[in-house]
Amino acid sequence: MKPFIGIKKIWHGAVITAAVTPTTLKAWLATATEVKNSHQDTWGYTEDDPTVTEYINELTGKVYYRDVTAKGAKTIAFTMGEYSFEDKAALQGGETIKEGENVVGWKEPETAEIINKAVVGMTKTGNYVVFTNASVVGKGNFVEKNIGLGVTAVAMENSTKGVAGEYWFNGESVDAPVA
Repeated sequence: MKPFIGIKKIWHGAVITAAVTPTTLKAWLATATEVKNSHQDTWGYTEDDPTVTEYINELTGKVYYRDVTAKGAKTIAFTMGEYSFEDKAALQGGETIKEGENVVGWKEPETAEIINKAVVGMTKTGNYVVFTNASVVGKGNFVEKNIGLGVTAVAMENSTKGVAGEYWFNGESVDAPVA
């Protein structure tokens, strides 16, 4: 298997509500919105350490058992250096402002909005990381004199039975021609 190095493409779209396979991922990507700009050195994937309880032997003072009580959060983050008002509304909430048919601006929401989307990253080596249901937070992010659209996506439990919150795929299986 190729390593998962760097980032080549990013997509966001509707929460995925069926188990993900290479074929279904390929179909979903065709319906998703591709992020056209990830500002230099802002892409990241992190997984927090799980929460553990250590049980200590009172006779020796040493840990004799560790119980994992909660998994760590998994996060994809990036900053879009160039983006549209539609991107800002989709990832930060609020709404676009139109004059006639033309979008001319963006207006912040009155209250904080909860935004859930599927988020997929394709690595430079061609592999895929899939969050089927991510809590997305978009915000203005000042990077190198540019107010970018900073996006943080935290993988959440998927409410559809049998659908995992995160999948990883070898890119060759996703990009293979359909038989």
